[in-house]
Amino acid sequence: MKRKWLVPVIVLGVLALILILVWPMAPVWQKLGLEPVCIQGSWPELKLVPCSGQEQAVPSTQMLLPTPGADGPIPIIVDDDGSPDGMVALLYFLRNPLFDVQAVTISYGEAHPEKFAPLLANILASFGDNADILVGYGSDAPLEGINAFPDPWREASDDFWGHPPENSAAQKPIPAVQLIVETVKNSPQPVMIFISGSHTNLAEALRLDPSIVGNIRSVYIMGGAVNVPGNIHSDWQAFDNEVAEWNIWVDPLAASEVFTSSLDLHLIPLDATRQVAWTRDDLPGWESSGSDASELAASLLKWMLDNWSSDGVYIWDLVAAVQATNMATCPEVPLALDVVTAPGLEQGRTLTVDTSPNVSVCLDPDPARMKALVLSVFQQP
Repeated sequence: MKRKWLVPVIVLGVLALILILVWPMAPVWQKLGLEPVCIQGSWPELKLVPCSGQEQAVPSTQMLLPTPGADGPIPIIVDDDGSPDGMVALLYFLRNPLFDVQAVTISYGEAHPEKFAPLLANILASFGDNADILVGYGSDAPLEGINAFPDPWREASDDFWGHPPENSAAQKPIPAVQLIVETVKNSPQPVMIFISGSHTNLAEALRLDPSIVGNIRSVYIMGGAVNVPGNIHSDWQAFDNEVAEWNIWVDPLAASEVFTSSLDLHLIPLDATRQVAWTRDDLPGWESSGSDASELAASLLKWMLDNWSSDGVYIWDLVAAVQATNMATCPEVPLALDVVTAPGLEQGRTLTVDTSPNVSVCLDPDPARMKALVLSVFQQP
């Protein structure tokens, strides 16, 4: 009887020893290009198999609601230019338990910052729990030049697309550059900055106090076009630029200064955002929670579908916001990118150059996983 159990005991002991020795070394094996293995099957038909394919325990159409780590929610500054897709991204961050929105700043771009900031402050005040979030307004001009969004777009943003919020006891907006610098310097944790408009506010903040770089966790940017055409001429044919994207083009000098700032940059360009379309099928899930923020996000999606394309729309800034939540939705590629600042038909182009990488770029997102993550955030009670 002793011999009968001897072999199984030895085999199990060897497997346990392998597990103890190999598991802690898994990151090392991966860096060496070796694929980790898993034990599959039941005794006595055990076998070693590659672990790939088992990493995604949740189907791509179902994503668990993000949860904060041991240090609590990530403090974030949302810097938008008063765009409908930027507002959806902001609402996503407000509903996402992974983040603590510390401030919202409005940059030069689609809206006039001093007109749009009070509208946003009223909306935040109406949400109750978000009434203490400070709002900042940036300068209404680029650092250099005269590039600007089309007037009809800016007028629509200034009126909050036909649905201006009611006046409330909102806090009065303050200058955006001051708000960025003070928020970063006073934060006990490094702050993430999310840019879904021009880079004007962050560039001016870095000029005012370069030391804030030390307490900025990362910067996520919706902007640029790396391997695809831009969207200036295609969106507004009076402009001949066919290579740049609006957020970079409207203030290319500011974007260039941010790209050369040594910050941890993550870019979500048109290459990625054009792969994720949003339709009326997304509306019921967004509206299901009954929360003010989720319902406003759904209303903005309806407005975009009614005014842009009933078949489906791109919500560029929302794709970037999802990437800031979970980079597994789009593996990033390190690239060296430069911004063309000289006036001309290529101004604002994000150009690949032969130097050390300065930005991690999302080029090939998983649309199903991204949409599932947004749904998990908007439909929570």
